[in-house]
Amino acid sequence: MLLVGYTKFRGQHPELFEGVTLDHVQPVLESKLPFVNVMRERDEEGRRVLVFHPARLDPASSSAMDAQAAFVYILDALIEDEETQVNGFVVVEDYTGMTLSKMLMFDQKLIKQAIDLVQDAFPARFKGFHFLHQPWYFSLAWSVAKPFMKEKIRNRIHLHGSDLESLYRQISKHSLPSEVGGEQSQYDPSELIDLLRKIKVERPPKSTLPMP
Repeated sequence: MLLVGYTKFRGQHPELFEGVTLDHVQPVLESKLPFVNVMRERDEEGRRVLVFHPARLDPASSSAMDAQAAFVYILDALIEDEETQVNGFVVVEDYTGMTLSKMLMFDQKLIKQAIDLVQDAFPARFKGFHFLHQPWYFSLAWSVAKPFMKEKIRNRIHLHGSDLESLYRQISKHSLPSEVGGEQSQYDPSELIDLLRKIKVERPPKSTLPMP
């Protein structure tokens, strides 16, 4: 059923797929302080750990839609691995340095799009979503997102704030980067791009048909 759901999602959101190659998402990934990264090793449960830093997104060079497309591209690449297909992902979002203007880049359309992707469409298990250092105005995004979430996804969301010890009870320090007090290294941008380049991610060409 998930494959059917993902096929439907791809048709509903061509902007995330059509013509979106590694070259397209590379500017989001290769900054000195990357918006998203992947831990080198899996956690104790065999899950791939993805770490996001939304405050690092540079609106002068990349849009929130570019960031969303990069996220989907990484998922499509990593899910090619059989162990990831079985054990799934865990996501950490560190909001250190987040400003209201950057928070507003992620509007209702993008928020709902991301929720639809992880709870109904993408053919993988998302075992947990962990939010750190979220500012007071994070509640604005949360109030938009919550009505779209099913109970199963809501139960997997953990709002830690600045309480890192509560995060470590869910994910060990060994599985986290030093930026959040962890002990594991993550791919630097060039290594992540090299990793993605070795994996063939199928993408349709950009449509030349006029929008309806």
